[in-house]
Amino acid sequence: MEHFISTHGPQIIETAIALIVFIAIRYGVRYAKQAMVVKAMAKSSESREVGRIVDLLLMLVAGVVFTAIWGVKQSELLIFATSVITVLGIGFFAEMSILSNITAFLVLFFQHPVKVGDRIMINDGTADIEGELVDLTYFFAHIRKDSGSTVTIPNAVLLKSPFTITPSGPPGK
Repeated sequence: MEHFISTHGPQIIETAIALIVFIAIRYGVRYAKQAMVVKAMAKSSESREVGRIVDLLLMLVAGVVFTAIWGVKQSELLIFATSVITVLGIGFFAEMSILSNITAFLVLFFQHPVKVGDRIMINDGTADIEGELVDLTYFFAHIRKDSGSTVTIPNAVLLKSPFTITPSGPPGK
């Protein structure tokens, strides 16, 4: 054990520093996200989903930094990265709507004036959909119509379609 510590002392120290920095960044991002959630009056489940995406991205960056610190051979890393990118390319990019819906979720969460609880009317080109936005997940927006039925539309459609935020309550009330 002493031999390992004396041989790899700089890497251990750099790893500890990087780990502390990533933990600080994670908590800083969570604090900023929570402040934005309070400001936008968003639902906690939406906040958790955004947190998961941010955590995933931080983990990927941390993995790259740790492999650089420990001096993994670039040729071995390149083979691994190529394999992972190929699998992800087949899984995600073959069906581009997955990525577009996740991206639309993030845009709707952070940059759009619509939030859960708003009454909206969407014109997607085929029919008008009007109701209360009851949930916003990674892939779908759920809208409860006045009849009580729930319409589920992909986030990308919601983001691309013109919609109006209408006053609360069913029409005529």
